[in-house]
Amino acid sequence: SNIYSMIDFHTHILPNQVEKMVRDYGNDGVFVDMFKDNQETSDNSKLIKSMSNSNIEASVLMGYGWTNFDVLKMSNSYNLKSAQNNDKLIPFCSVNPKFGIKNNNELKNCILKGAKGIGEIHPSVQQLDMSDFKAWKGIMDIALDANIPIAIHCSEPVGHLYPGKGNVSLKQIYEFIKLFPHNKIVLSHWGGGLIFYELMKEVKKYFKNVYYDTAATSYLYKKDIFEISLKIVGPEKILFGSDFPILKPSRILAEIKNIKISDLKKITSVNAKSLLEIN
Repeated sequence: SNIYSMIDFHTHILPNQVEKMVRDYGNDGVFVDMFKDNQETSDNSKLIKSMSNSNIEASVLMGYGWTNFDVLKMSNSYNLKSAQNNDKLIPFCSVNPKFGIKNNNELKNCILKGAKGIGEIHPSVQQLDMSDFKAWKGIMDIALDANIPIAIHCSEPVGHLYPGKGNVSLKQIYEFIKLFPHNKIVLSHWGGGLIFYELMKEVKKYFKNVYYDTAATSYLYKKDIFEISLKIVGPEKILFGSDFPILKPSRILAEIKNIKISDLKKITSVNAKSLLEIN
């Protein structure tokens, strides 16, 4: 076990199994795309139990890329309520710019109630154009004012399809970051490989406020990705995240135990705390 406390930057919880939520709130693109094989959901108590088994001090509760506004609000309420009842949980809230003004009001309301970030945005499931400045400006202004990050699901342009992979292009994510260079942006799953393009000078220039989480890395990459990413972007821009319940944090932690301790502390704790302004 570790001598310092770790933060898992990427977890998901839901109050019920999918069929019950569909009955109560209607269907959603996320359920169709990501839970079509009856994948189990995890509620807050399952997450808390897993955290104590893995020696995780705190977890970020990501939302999903919802397409149904009632489901979106339900998920946000559950994240916020779970965090109000347990200070080890850090709530993010879901948004969908297609819902316009009511989406922005929901976002402001969530921030007032303690949301520390936005996401996870899922461009494919939500059918969002990431290069549409007008669509995103309202959300990104609110995020900038509140100084909170926005987390975006990214996917690899090569490799097999898996539930929820999606097909948003790296170019679209790049255009989005160029539109909002002052916002803190977290690209999930190593940015679908966009992290490797930080070797390009012009990309580096625009990506000053971009971070990468490691969600689901063990399913996708050899463990060398940690060492190589540290070389490309340095230890300050990488956030340890598991993608619980899909992947248990312990599996990733086993892959990074050989990284030097000062880098490991940044990746598993320090970066998250400074990004989320928590102590």
